[in-house]
Amino acid sequence: MAGRQAVRALAGTATASVVVMAGVGLTAVAAEAAPAAPAAQSRAMIGRDQVIARARTWNPGTPQRVPYSQVNTHNGYRADCSGYASMALGLAGPGLNTVGLAASSVSARINMGDLQTGDLVIDAAGNSNTRHVVIFEGWTDASKRSYRAFEQRGGYGTDYRVLTYGLNAGSEYSAYRPHVLGGGGGTPPPSTGKYWVDTFANATGYGAANTGEARGTLLRGTNYVYCKVWGAEVRNGSSFNHWWLRTDLDRSLPGKSGRGAYVSAYYLKRWGNDVAKDNSGTVIPNC
Repeated sequence: MAGRQAVRALAGTATASVVVMAGVGLTAVAAEAAPAAPAAQSRAMIGRDQVIARARTWNPGTPQRVPYSQVNTHNGYRADCSGYASMALGLAGPGLNTVGLAASSVSARINMGDLQTGDLVIDAAGNSNTRHVVIFEGWTDASKRSYRAFEQRGGYGTDYRVLTYGLNAGSEYSAYRPHVLGGGGGTPPPSTGKYWVDTFANATGYGAANTGEARGTLLRGTNYVYCKVWGAEVRNGSSFNHWWLRTDLDRSLPGKSGRGAYVSAYYLKRWGNDVAKDNSGTVIPNC
């Protein structure tokens, strides 16, 4: 599936309208993982200049910079990109992950052109090795074709440099305004109609919200979905889900189309029984 960071179709048996799973193992939680939909942070507001001043305390671009690590901490904050951003914003240590920073309880999506000092540019798709967040300082000039930003990047550590993340067509980076900066202040970007979710196992996609017509496979990992419908229950022990997610499959069976197929929300990695939310905690809309 083009442009998609895949990993995604199910190995199970159907009895009537219930799919019973056996032997499905959960993938290990990545080192950067943290709650994806955190409760709203009850933190005092912070000034934009304060965010930059805090970012500079990790000595970006110098021999004294903080080495990158998804495990180690520095002054109580995880020494990866999202731990660094959490520190600069004055959020609680050891820090949220990138998905948590992009959650609606923590920040609001804005257009790239509305970025102001202290805002974030986030790629919340993929896994802990591909997601990233940088702290926006300012545009390099009036054309807004590049900007100066702080980041904690793998293989180097704390840095301050000119970037173009989010400015090129097809980029998975988006602009966010943390609520501790006041929120708002920009025009919300148009909806893409896609909601990003993590699935813990390969899942079979069907032509409807039941197991009647198999169409192909959605691979384990980070995938997009369009909407949800209520349908046949999928169950494994005490875990179950009646919601089905409309999506485009990674692999199609011979003579079948994988476009607009349905995969059970049972495979969502983060949520519980009969819940269908995306990685940021947003309820996926009904089809």
